[in-house]
Amino acid sequence: MLLLVLSGCAALAPRFPPSMPPTTSGVDPALDAQTRLLESAYRAYVQARYPLASALLQRFVDSNPDSPRLSEARWWLARSYEESGDLPAALSAYRAVVGAVPRSTPLAGSYEFHALNRMDALRRSLGPSSLLERKQVALWMTSADWLMIPDVRLWIEQLADAGVTSLVVEAGSTPREAAQSGPIGVYFQTSQVPVVEDLFNVIVPVAHANGMAVLASLNLHEPGWTTMNPEWGIAMANRTEQPFQPAGHVDVLHPDYQRLISEVTQDLVRTDIDGLILGVRRAKGFAEEWSQMSRRMFEGFFGAALDSHDQSVSPDAWRWAGWKTRTYLGFVARLTQQLRRTRPGLLVAVVVHERAVLSPVDALMEYGEDVLETKQQGLHIIIQPEPGMSARPDEQGARMETVRQRLAPTAGDERQLWLGMALGTSDPSSLVTAVRATIATKVGQAGTHLLLMNGPALP
Repeated sequence: MLLLVLSGCAALAPRFPPSMPPTTSGVDPALDAQTRLLESAYRAYVQARYPLASALLQRFVDSNPDSPRLSEARWWLARSYEESGDLPAALSAYRAVVGAVPRSTPLAGSYEFHALNRMDALRRSLGPSSLLERKQVALWMTSADWLMIPDVRLWIEQLADAGVTSLVVEAGSTPREAAQSGPIGVYFQTSQVPVVEDLFNVIVPVAHANGMAVLASLNLHEPGWTTMNPEWGIAMANRTEQPFQPAGHVDVLHPDYQRLISEVTQDLVRTDIDGLILGVRRAKGFAEEWSQMSRRMFEGFFGAALDSHDQSVSPDAWRWAGWKTRTYLGFVARLTQQLRRTRPGLLVAVVVHERAVLSPVDALMEYGEDVLETKQQGLHIIIQPEPGMSARPDEQGARMETVRQRLAPTAGDERQLWLGMALGTSDPSSLVTAVRATIATKVGQAGTHLLLMNGPALP
């Protein structure tokens, strides 16, 4: 009798999707190959290697559109995105699971059934102002621009009416402002560094009320928002007999500086921002810069000493530049996971130059930028137009399309790609008109997120 009761209860219990793909059939070679790919993806999933799992599952989805296991692969793709903290991507993947079903009411216990439940839960978690899966049209404005606006509420309403879906707001003062004896500090409440003014407390609630997301821009390479500790500085190698000269930048790999970044950004995400954009490095010479701290870390990693201080920092500049870039992006990935514990679904993007797409070798050596490594860390990528390039919309559009096509084989998921476009005006009074005109010609085209800038280039 007990066995009958238990078996009856089991029949009533909800059926969850399997936690491991079934073994190979030995009958259909194509299906067996699909199963092996799913097994590899699931092993990565249970090992918490979520970017790898999502890459393998995306390959399965792209390569096997008619597979009987397509819903299963899409389910685990969504789960991988969700576990990695990319909730907008998870929503999109769950929607693909549900969209693959012709019937209106999925069977209880099916992948589609559970995908619907997860979508409902994520929507409640993200809220109406999140970035979700829609194509974004973002507008970047300097903090000086915001301080000039007399009525922020009316201004944001006008931008929303023009078609802007996201606002990019500088979280701290820039090196340019510091050089001009301007204020040094950030524009949100924190006890870690000086505070200029609490702009985010004003902008974020109004933007969310108008259905717009807010992304905070913060430059880690040239932090004009804080006084730099001399121990964090870096020097430039040279090939002469002269001593090394300070480069005027900060070593982002320094553990103490990374701790400050973690503490400052924790306070920043408490403003309810939807995303964090890490600004681009401006100065060239990445492969020739060094610090005592990064030098010791490099030697400890590879187990070999570098040359003396009056020589180039490494006889193998490729290894040096590549190691520094991977180490920096690894820190950004860990920071992302940490911040998402406070702000689930937080979008984190890294800005790179167009050169990182059009001439990746130069970008690695000059700026420490690697598009493929950035994407593999699960981070969004913002392509910044090169300074001095033409601001004509048709020429910018052609360059943007070239960049998008170059990235197509490696980017995979276009939701992670943002293309920057400079507007023809920096006057806030005429900005809404310029935004409206640009959106009328650019939005609606297939492709990636669009980032409009009220200047020639991002800081």
